[in-house]
Amino acid sequence: MPKPIKFTYKKKAPFRDAFFFIVVCEGKNREPDYFRFFDGLSSRVKIVSVESGTGSAPRLLIENAIAKEEELDARAERDSLWFVIDTDRWREQLHEIRQECNNHPHWLVAQSNPCFEVWLYFHAKAGIAQLQNIAQCNNWKPYLPTIIQGGFNPDFHPVAIETAIENSKASYLANGYFPEPGSTQLWQLGHKLLPLIKKELDNLKDKFPSPVVIG
Repeated sequence: MPKPIKFTYKKKAPFRDAFFFIVVCEGKNREPDYFRFFDGLSSRVKIVSVESGTGSAPRLLIENAIAKEEELDARAERDSLWFVIDTDRWREQLHEIRQECNNHPHWLVAQSNPCFEVWLYFHAKAGIAQLQNIAQCNNWKPYLPTIIQGGFNPDFHPVAIETAIENSKASYLANGYFPEPGSTQLWQLGHKLLPLIKKELDNLKDKFPSPVVIG
């Protein structure tokens, strides 16, 4: 099957009254690269990816969030901030982030179990992945190229975010506020983000209607 065409579009400068959609990422590459795809699609919102930097421990992510909001002069009544976190390494410490969010009503959490690759999987497939040792993050990274030809590419595959929202929401299972293995809360973030970029996203999908090639 042919390789999907890379999306190219002119990034739009935000309006003066545009608001911030800040995504604090545990990862250094895959998560920030994913969300950068959407920044500049709409002039109504500025999507800011915050990389983990020197570490991904929960306390460092909280410090990164505070520093970025101060840098941007973010306002709680207008802007929102999401922590995109995994379950694999910091299960006990993740409670600290959720407790901190109680002090910041515009702070929200989108957790995946065990890792961000679960969310990427749902761009191509519905239902819980048929993967042995589904709770092990190391098993997910080589699994993605077996279901998405060439592996997940942040240059074009994020355009299928609506499919990912529908698939991951339909399969979502949780124990309290922790998603079960193979589940992710990123559909909740997607629900908030999608209305801000939907018109521009639809224009891209009309141009290239089938960005995900199933392996």
